[in-house]
Amino acid sequence: MRATFLHMADCHLGKRQYNSRKRQNDFTHAYVDIIKTAINREVDFVLLAGDLFEKRAIDPLTLVHAISGLERLREAGIPCLAVEGNHERAYYRDSIGWMRFLAERGMLTLLDPEIEDGRVLLRPYEKRRGAYVEPVAGLRVYGMRYYGSSAAHVMERAADALEAADRQGVEYTIFMAHAGVEGVIDRAGGAVSHRELAPLRRHVDYLALGHIHKDYEFDNWIYNPGSPETNSLREAEWPQRGYYLVEVDTEAEPKHRARLHANARRPFERLFFKVDAFDTPVELFTQCRRFVERRRRQFTGDEPVVALRLSGVLPFDRSALTLTPFEEMIEELYRPLHCIVRDETRTAEFEVEADRRQSRPALERQIISGLLERDSRFRARSGDWAELTLAIKQLAVSGASAEAILEEAARGEERILQGGKL
Repeated sequence: MRATFLHMADCHLGKRQYNSRKRQNDFTHAYVDIIKTAINREVDFVLLAGDLFEKRAIDPLTLVHAISGLERLREAGIPCLAVEGNHERAYYRDSIGWMRFLAERGMLTLLDPEIEDGRVLLRPYEKRRGAYVEPVAGLRVYGMRYYGSSAAHVMERAADALEAADRQGVEYTIFMAHAGVEGVIDRAGGAVSHRELAPLRRHVDYLALGHIHKDYEFDNWIYNPGSPETNSLREAEWPQRGYYLVEVDTEAEPKHRARLHANARRPFERLFFKVDAFDTPVELFTQCRRFVERRRRQFTGDEPVVALRLSGVLPFDRSALTLTPFEEMIEELYRPLHCIVRDETRTAEFEVEADRRQSRPALERQIISGLLERDSRFRARSGDWAELTLAIKQLAVSGASAEAILEEAARGEERILQGGKL
């Protein structure tokens, strides 16, 4: 028996990332491009392992886009076999969700087992309901929706049902589920351990997963294609995700060859710059711009999402670091669709040594001088800057006008910068 299928998941149609209509369209374009690939490659069927939609409540345009892609498959005679993901599950007060809506209209085959008295029932798909279909003679596809923390238990019961199932004439078995595998990424909900998946192994040739947006595969039987578009900055680290094209030949060993393909998507440019080596805000910005200019010359693509992360220990006071110039610089150099500048720096932390036996004025002078020494701009003449600070404080306490205080501050700053004494 031979067959070819395409495995995709986590399209998240309708996601308006960064509140951008263009980003919302990007998710549709990725979905449509993969469907075009399925048609061009003349696959026998498509697996959609959950989260076709970004959320339960979708706008009409998102529904139109989803239907348009599914109609193309139907016109090409390619069935779409799907399971429901966590993002698109119906509200408890609703009778059906949008995936069930599409299934009732014959746009896709929505697979899910029935559960009765703690048992999982794997019945054939009839009258728009059921756990499995056979899209190709000798090939059976089971499906299971998202069960969250109960996924391991349901899979264990499904393995029991597979053990008892009549599999006469079935040469190749696919089990599709919207669930993750533990350890792929941190803190992933709905994840199942390898130990908990092991009972399925005897009965399943290809475990088709969705839910985790990172691509991965294990032991030539567990496959997860990842998300076709970039749902978060972290996902930009995983460039190969997209979809699997799988060729099945039950007379060969192994029975299938699964190849991961990265689909076209909006480029993301992630820039990381450490601030530790620069003593002043001007020097930091100048060197950061040079760094970004070098990266820009290496970058190809139009209207990317650009994220600049500043990290390390600031050698000056945080109030002197403003992000607007960095954002303007990114806009100038990249003309991005969206720009993100994140300040993840931290200030130098050390304790100011103070002799509490001193008089209050002397103690105050020592503490202010110590604080100023933290900032590389004031460190060399921290004592003079402390004297100026105290003089300004005294003017404010004595009720001097704002003009007089500003004049004294400007005059004192000029003397210090010129190397004079206060």
